[in-house]
Amino acid sequence: MPALPGPEPDRLEVIAAQSDAVIESAPFGVGLFDLQLRHVRVNPVLEEMNGLPAEELLGRTPAELHPEVGAEAEALYREVLRSGVPRRDVSLTGAVGSRPGQVRHWNASFFPVRHAGQVIGLCVLVTDVTTERRLLDALAASEERHRRLAEDLQSSLLPPDLPQPAGVDLAALYRPSSAVATVGGDFYDLIELDGSSWLLVIGDVEGTGPVAAALTAAARYAIRAAAVRTSDPADVLHTVNEVLLRQRAPHGTCTVACVLARRVECGIELRAASAGHPLPLVLRDATGAVEELGTHGTLLGILTEIHLPVAVTTLSAGDAVVLYTDGATEARRRTGERVVEQFGEEQLRGVLSSARGAGAADIAARVETSVLDFQAGHLADDLAVLVLRARPLLRTKQGEPVPPEG
Repeated sequence: MPALPGPEPDRLEVIAAQSDAVIESAPFGVGLFDLQLRHVRVNPVLEEMNGLPAEELLGRTPAELHPEVGAEAEALYREVLRSGVPRRDVSLTGAVGSRPGQVRHWNASFFPVRHAGQVIGLCVLVTDVTTERRLLDALAASEERHRRLAEDLQSSLLPPDLPQPAGVDLAALYRPSSAVATVGGDFYDLIELDGSSWLLVIGDVEGTGPVAAALTAAARYAIRAAAVRTSDPADVLHTVNEVLLRQRAPHGTCTVACVLARRVECGIELRAASAGHPLPLVLRDATGAVEELGTHGTLLGILTEIHLPVAVTTLSAGDAVVLYTDGATEARRRTGERVVEQFGEEQLRGVLSSARGAGAADIAARVETSVLDFQAGHLADDLAVLVLRARPLLRTKQGEPVPPEG
């Protein structure tokens, strides 16, 4: 019978030598352990990781050398020896006994070593990932600082708590997108002109980040400065346009809806102008009908001559006007492989109609909840909503109307 094919003795020696060379030159730590988890072979990289030469490692267990992280590693090693199932990419953190106080991070994989079908030991492959871990921690800390800075800056671009003057119910909300924290271009403002009139403003500056923040601040302060000399919404927006043109910022366009709300005997009179912004919506309490207020005017920040028609209507008791940014109507979700559905104005009208009889804060909250649900809790764009609702007037015994106190 011919001999079975196989390597000659000198070939076996070559293969063994090559295996030793692979272990010795590996760019990661390689360790072989017996069934009692004692070191039986280590390469130079593993010596460096342990901070000890091979002669001080051989015959000793990880727990004997490094009580804390070594004991943790041994528990994992025993489980692999018991189950026979390899483990990959296990994170270990601690300090080796030879370098107390120096916390390191490792990524380890280990597997049982078999001979003739029997497990005779364990092989461990280790990479020191301390530098990568520190970089990731530094990046996370930087992102957290960036998030806080963005939140603080965004907060400075929004008004403080809204007043609640007699005769009206006011509410507003701002919800940033779910993207990486940055400063968005959505803003709103409420300027109390006197005891019976208010200027409601909502807008959207193109872009995000510092440039958008600067333009948002410029638009807000221009509105407040203009309101000192005029209450006409079109005049206010003309001032904003002039300011943005003087900024000469790239992509410095802005959409704004501006509504003057004035208490009159029959309710709250509204005078509205929209510069390229979604038109305010009026919710009629008596019927649940939702009406657009006004027509679209010219976008701000592009042309010196702009057209800003002013529309007029009156809110009766219980009616509300809702100003919003396109983060509501342009919210999108994927419903199929190539099908994208948009929230849209019709769906927004349905939400508002169903809020008939609700207070201003509830109306704003319903809009936010509906858009969030539509996008499975992750807003693709910032969302701002501003709501003014007319409260019913009280009357004296002589029949004179008296605004309610709150």
